[in-house]
Amino acid sequence: MRIEVDTLKSKIHTDNPKLLDALISLYSFNVPGREFSPAYKNRHWDGKQHFINKAGVFRTGLLQQLCTDLKKIDCVPEIEYTVPTEDITLSEYGIEKFTLYDYQEELIQIALKEKRGVVKSPTGSGKTLIMAAIIKALSPRKMVVLFNSKQLLTQTYEFLTETCDMQDIGLCFGEGYIYGDIMLCTVQSIEKILDTHLDGTEVLMIDECHEFCQGKTTLAAINSFPKATYRIGFSATPPEDPIRLYNLQGALGQIWEVVKTKNLVDQGTLAKPIIQLIRMPYTASGVDMDMPYLDVYEEFIVHNEGRNNKIKELVNEIKKNTPKARILILTKSLDHGRSLENLLGGSTQFLEGANSIGERYKAISRFRGYRESSVLIGTKILQTGINIEEITHFINARGMKSEIATLQALGRALRRHPNKSVVFIYDFLDQEKYLKNHSNERMKFYRKEGHEVNVL
Repeated sequence: MRIEVDTLKSKIHTDNPKLLDALISLYSFNVPGREFSPAYKNRHWDGKQHFINKAGVFRTGLLQQLCTDLKKIDCVPEIEYTVPTEDITLSEYGIEKFTLYDYQEELIQIALKEKRGVVKSPTGSGKTLIMAAIIKALSPRKMVVLFNSKQLLTQTYEFLTETCDMQDIGLCFGEGYIYGDIMLCTVQSIEKILDTHLDGTEVLMIDECHEFCQGKTTLAAINSFPKATYRIGFSATPPEDPIRLYNLQGALGQIWEVVKTKNLVDQGTLAKPIIQLIRMPYTASGVDMDMPYLDVYEEFIVHNEGRNNKIKELVNEIKKNTPKARILILTKSLDHGRSLENLLGGSTQFLEGANSIGERYKAISRFRGYRESSVLIGTKILQTGINIEEITHFINARGMKSEIATLQALGRALRRHPNKSVVFIYDFLDQEKYLKNHSNERMKFYRKEGHEVNVL
């Protein structure tokens, strides 16, 4: 067997059709909801996503996984690269003002050696610093760093240009454009840099890359830039379901993980979470059994007076016992956030997606600066990319069962601050249909990360 390897796609050459068929089957997965597709019902489609086609073509990021699987049957293919593979001279990657942790150095060195893959490192572990070191090591090559939110982009731009004093950094998002050979760009504005960066980019990096592994636009973006031999993603929570995982790995490469959240908590790099789950009473009296999920969510989370009053009691108790507490509350819906803002009153602020970057920064600055305790309520915009080390208490008011959303939200609160070594986390064990299962899933995710969980 011979495998011809290019930057974006590779091809299997073999005279053993049964082996190719076996690999095609191994790298095929049932698409959720396929039973509702007319093509599947009419037998025009087998309901699977195939990561190796009948011609033996696959995304190059899956090469290492493929070689591992072939090794299990004692097959060692001949690898033929169509692009240069020799090592390229690197610059020093140390960043003035920072001393890199051992795990950060190890991840940087792996990325520079392997050239493509996903840096998996916990929220609060310094992924942006790792990115900055890789950028410095690979300069002065032309680069693109993709983001799925302008807030993450602008924070990274400020970190690279102001804190790290890097030059030739550009940015591109809806309201702004500054040219640079190293271009930070939201995926929504990627068409603005295609003329200047599509063909010449040698380094492609993707922040929060788990958000790019489904969807036509995001997948197209991470499978573009044909001369980018360095293709590196960053995520604390890579997907586990095979279709999204193989989409991500096909574009970038294998997952690299050298440290877990529990390790950083034990080392004192992250604050220790004290996780408390509040068991809520079942109040639906059976009416939830015949309700669809969205109706259950609206009635028993968003508009649940007892649950919302419990949040109010909890906030008041925290304020009473903790001077200058900084309390973060996450909600899923705008209505829920606004209801809690009105219910809590006082030094409570609510942030939503419609707020401009300037408005968000002002609100966060006020949240940090109050003389008394303060509360910040937010939707998904506060789930990722917000760096507020001062958070002392986090209330997950959203429900939901997503592991990625749960752990990302938890990560918002774990960053160390001189005034804290622990952070208090509150969640709810709801009892209604759908919600009970979702609560149990969140409890499982917390424990899976190695955290102790107390049920109140």
